[in-house]
Amino acid sequence: MQNRLIVIGRNLYLNPPFMEYVERELGHLGFLEQITKIPETGSDTVTLLQQQIARGGNLVIVANRHAFTPISKLLATMIDDTLILKENLLIPSKSEVYDDNSFLVQHEGCVINVVQAEPGRTLPMFLIEHREKEGVVHLFDLDEESALVLLDPLAKSHEIDIVLTTLTPGWIQVECVSKKYGQLGQFLKSVNQLLAGKVIESTNIFAYLIHRFTQRKKTVTFAESCTGGLIAARLTSEPGSSNIFRGSLVTYANAVKAGWLGVEKEVLETYGAVSEQCVDQMLAGALQIAQADYALAVSGIAGPGGGTPQKPVGTVYIGARSETRVVVEKLFFEGDRNYIQKQSMLYAYKLLFKVAAEDLF
Repeated sequence: MQNRLIVIGRNLYLNPPFMEYVERELGHLGFLEQITKIPETGSDTVTLLQQQIARGGNLVIVANRHAFTPISKLLATMIDDTLILKENLLIPSKSEVYDDNSFLVQHEGCVINVVQAEPGRTLPMFLIEHREKEGVVHLFDLDEESALVLLDPLAKSHEIDIVLTTLTPGWIQVECVSKKYGQLGQFLKSVNQLLAGKVIESTNIFAYLIHRFTQRKKTVTFAESCTGGLIAARLTSEPGSSNIFRGSLVTYANAVKAGWLGVEKEVLETYGAVSEQCVDQMLAGALQIAQADYALAVSGIAGPGGGTPQKPVGTVYIGARSETRVVVEKLFFEGDRNYIQKQSMLYAYKLLFKVAAEDLF
C-alpha cells in the first residue's frame, strides 16, 4: 500500500529537525513514497488533495494550527461530509477514530489521517496502521548485482517485491514487501539460510546493534576526525545506547590526535593524519582510553578543500578493532562534504559488523 505525507505550513517544513521527527514517528508505515510540502494558503491545495485521495493508499496530512481547521473543512467537503465537534475537536462526522489533534477518515480506498502539529511540541498520535507485510534485510560484503542474482528467484517464488539500495560499499539494504498472496516469513527464512553470516533482518539495524551488544555485555568507542562525531551521534540517537557506548573522541588537530589518542609524532610526520598508520593508532588509543570491547576510527578528507593529487577529496581511512582483530581500509567516496561524511559513518559501522561478527550475526 502506498504511504504518502503532506505537510502544510511553512513553519513545519522549513524546520529540518521537526521534519525528521515526523518521519521517525511514521516509521511504522514503512517507506514514504512521496512527501509534499505546501504553505498554509497554497492556491493548488484543493487540486492536490483531490489527486492524492484519488490515488488511494495511506495519506497522512500534518498541518499547523492555522491550517488544521481549514483543511478539515476542505476534506469534509470533498468527501460529502460535514464537520462536527467531538471532544473539542472539529472533525468530519464520518470519522470514527480520533485522538487529541488527530483524526482518521476513509474515502474510496484512501485512509486519511489529519494531524495538527507545532514545532517544539510532542506530535499527536498517528492513527494509521501499517497493514502490509513488509520487512527489511541488510546484506554485508555483497554487491547489488550479486545480491539480486541470489534474491530474485526466492522473491519470485514467494511473491515478494524487493528493492535494493547500497548504503555504503559492501552494505546493501533490501526492502521486502509481500504481494497479495506472498509468503514473507518463508522468504526471510530462506534468505537467512542462503546467506548465513552475511544477513541481518531488522527494520532498525542500530537498535539491533544495541540489543545484541547489550545481551552480550559488549561495549564500543569511537575516535573520529573527518566525520566530526557522526558515528557517535547516530548510535546515541537510539534508546538504550548508553548500555553499550563508552564514549568517543573527535580529534581534528594532529596535536590532539597525539595528545589524546597517543598517535606518534613520527607517524603523523611520515604518513600524515589521513593514513592507515594513523587510524591504526587512533583505534589503539581509543580502545585503551575507553576500555571498550570494540573501537571504530575514521580519518579522511571530506572536502570541498584539502585534497591533494595523492590524497584527493573523498579519501578516507576507516578502521575497526577488538582485542584480537584489527581492520583498516582505504576508501574513495564521491559526493559533497556531508554525503562523504555519512558514507564514512556507515562504512565504519559496516566494519564493526565485520570485526564483531561473532556478537552480531
